[in-house]
Amino acid sequence: MKKLVFLSLFAVILSMTSCTQQADVNAMLENAETKDKVFSAILDNHEVMTEFMNKMMSNEHAMMMMQGNKDMMGMMMKGGDMMQMMQGNPEMMHNMMNSMMKDGNMMAHMMQMMNQEGMMSDECLQSCTQMMKDKGMPMNMGMTESDAGGGGHESHH
Repeated sequence: MKKLVFLSLFAVILSMTSCTQQADVNAMLENAETKDKVFSAILDNHEVMTEFMNKMMSNEHAMMMMQGNKDMMGMMMKGGDMMQMMQGNPEMMHNMMNSMMKDGNMMAHMMQMMNQEGMMSDECLQSCTQMMKDKGMPMNMGMTESDAGGGGHESHH
């Protein structure tokens, strides 16, 4: 009878202590095999991946890393994949647009591309550039001062 009580008590204590253990996430990520399984689990689950991307979009460090990676930005923009992804997730599109609008260099680059593609006139480019400067937004468009805001459209002909 004592053995039965002892074994029952041991089983209860063992089950209670095993339930309260928490995984150390950093320790898990140090193990390459475990890290790979975590990444695969995220990538293979559409809902979790969407949640992960939303977290990335709202994280300033993650956005800076993505914007700094030209290969990633090129792949995302290629073939309209980015637009399809954004149309399916309005929250992600909103987060990305907010982040891009806070980045003067990104905005300047986008405006230049729109101008080169004929989507934005020279006058509009100059006006937008001047407005951004007036608001104190730092920009590096690879343009000279006279190209960006000085002189009218006529001075370029």
